[in-house]
Amino acid sequence: MNSGVSAFWRGEGALAAELKLLTLPRARRKRALGQIGREVKKQARKNVRNQRNIRGEAFQKRRKERTREGEMLSGFVKGSNIRQRSREMSVTVGFKNDVMSRMAAAHQEGQTQTIRARPMSEKQKSDWRNEPASQAQANAILRLGWSTSRRRDGKRKKISRKYIKENLTKLQALGLLHELNGRRQGKKSWKTKLPAREFFPNDAQWVKQMAFEVITKELNRGN
Repeated sequence: MNSGVSAFWRGEGALAAELKLLTLPRARRKRALGQIGREVKKQARKNVRNQRNIRGEAFQKRRKERTREGEMLSGFVKGSNIRQRSREMSVTVGFKNDVMSRMAAAHQEGQTQTIRARPMSEKQKSDWRNEPASQAQANAILRLGWSTSRRRDGKRKKISRKYIKENLTKLQALGLLHELNGRRQGKKSWKTKLPAREFFPNDAQWVKQMAFEVITKELNRGN
C-alpha cells in the first residue's frame, strides 16, 4: 500500500480528540484506528455503489456503452482488494498490490495514456488467414460504407454481415478496413483519456473530520 492512491491518518494535529487518542489504552486506541480504516473502505464502497464521488457528483459516464451491465470501479472495492494497516498511532488504507494501487490512482486522478500498436505475429497472421471475419469486423466494414457489390448483370447487391463473415477471412477483413479508412497501415500509436472518477475518499479534510468523529465516540464509550 505504498504507491498509487491511499488514505492516511496520523494522530498529530490541533484537534483535541487527536491529542486524547494518545491517552487511550492500547486496545482502545487500536479499536479507534481500525474503525477509521473501516470508515474509509465503507465510504469508498458507497461511492462506487452510488456512482458518485466524495462531493456527491456523478461519475463521468463511459465513452462507449457496454452491453454487459456493471458498476464502474466495482472491482477495486470488492472483498480484500481494498485493505487497511494500523500501526501504533496511524492507519493507512490502500489496495492489495502496487499494480492495483496504480490503476486506482489513474481512475481517481484521471490520466492520458499513449497506447502503442504491436505488430501482428506470424502465428496470428497464419491463424487469421484461416478464420472467418468476425462480427465486429463485419460491423466496422459496413459502417465505413462497403455495403454493395456489382454483379455480372451490372446490378448492385447489398452486402450483409453474413456475406462478409462467410466470404472474408479475418486477415482479408483487416486489410479491407485499412483500405476503407484510406490507409494501408494502421495507427502506430494513439492517446486515450481516462476521466477522473474520485471514488476513493482520501480527501484530507474529509478523513480528518471522520477521524475526529470516530475518536470522539471512542472517548465517550466505556472500556
